[in-house]
Amino acid sequence: MIVEKKKFLAKLVLILLSVCLLPSILFSAIKIGYYDNYPLTFNDNGKPKGLFIDVLRKSGILSSYDVEFIFGEFADLMQQLNKGYIDMVVCVAHTPEREKLYSFNKEPVLMNWGVLVSFKTLNDISELDGRAVAVNRGDIYYQKFLEIAQSFDVRPNYVGFDTYESVIKAVNDGIAIAGVVSRLSYLVNSSKYPRVRATSLVFSPVQLKYAIRRGSEIANKDVLEKIDKTIALMKSSGELDDLFNSYFRTQVNRTTLGLETYMIFIFAGIYITSILIFKNMLKVQKQRYEQALELNKQALAQQVIDETRGIYTYGIGTEILKKYMELSKRENHLLGVVCVEFEGKTCEQEKEKLEKILNEETKMGDFVIHVAGSTYAVVLYKYGVFFAEHFRRRIGDLITDEGLMCNVYVGFVKHNISGDSTAESLIYEAVAEMEKEKDFWKRVKE
Repeated sequence: MIVEKKKFLAKLVLILLSVCLLPSILFSAIKIGYYDNYPLTFNDNGKPKGLFIDVLRKSGILSSYDVEFIFGEFADLMQQLNKGYIDMVVCVAHTPEREKLYSFNKEPVLMNWGVLVSFKTLNDISELDGRAVAVNRGDIYYQKFLEIAQSFDVRPNYVGFDTYESVIKAVNDGIAIAGVVSRLSYLVNSSKYPRVRATSLVFSPVQLKYAIRRGSEIANKDVLEKIDKTIALMKSSGELDDLFNSYFRTQVNRTTLGLETYMIFIFAGIYITSILIFKNMLKVQKQRYEQALELNKQALAQQVIDETRGIYTYGIGTEILKKYMELSKRENHLLGVVCVEFEGKTCEQEKEKLEKILNEETKMGDFVIHVAGSTYAVVLYKYGVFFAEHFRRRIGDLITDEGLMCNVYVGFVKHNISGDSTAESLIYEAVAEMEKEKDFWKRVKE
């Protein structure tokens, strides 16, 4: 009788425990850490905002699970993730070292890299030896810069801050001679802190993703898989571009061209037509330039982006180019755009190889925009523009080495800092120059 009572009590305890645990089983709670890194992730009056939060909302994770957001400093959030106090941290650079500790989603939301900023011209990294350099605690770019400085036997006095903006402000206020930040944070805050300038030292390109602790319970809930599917869909539909642009208070209309865009094309068309008349080849050339114009119209409707290739869509690319143009004017630095078009039967099939060649030929800090089809725009900033002829020969040699059968046409324009060009018109001028070269070589062959 006593044994039966004990069995009954044991069963009763198990039932009570099951009832107590039932809510946590039915409503899986996920703690997600986020920090201040506008526009990717930030706190807006106690509410999580930013591109990474938008993706989570779009994926349905915020409505499917009981989610608790934890706002804090990046370094502290990563420590909490290590200890299992939180389940996920958004906007984390994917590195081999971190991959040993965390599980990342596969599809990056964005590419970013580090840049050294200063309030004075720095000609050599040795000038930082023994000087105050502001850094973001726990930041991947801080770690990479530390390695770079050590390799040159340079030992700055590092001053830690909690956010990139705090680092930039410290440099602007003269607290530190230089600071280590992400290039996107510098672009966002450059107008707010006018004393700060980007130096020629850029480093450590990384993919920004979502991170969870290895062995975490949410790893079995397909959370990362849902995120990957959502990012892929948002990229292919152009929604990711739209969200990115919205944080810069811009609107990229891909269905109806605005008056400003029409005016750009009209004036560019007048310029091109004058050249055609002068060359007495109006009929043939007009077709060429109308095709170039159509490429730009298609580019405004272009939606697909794949950050793993290091290639930006027209929407995101022009937004970054606008910032580069502002910096070029403010800092009096050279800025150029090279338009490259590949033509040949194997070009479309070997797109990945061609894009790899373009990426290899761009220096750190420069970037590539996919205009349309097999046409790309390479933005060259601060490192000095190189001549189109040299660029064409170099690309041609690499294509030959790869065994590809492609013709390469190049158009090059410099940004006139005293003019009023827009990012779109600058790219269009490069496309127009490329079309002139294409027509010239085709007439030579004829």
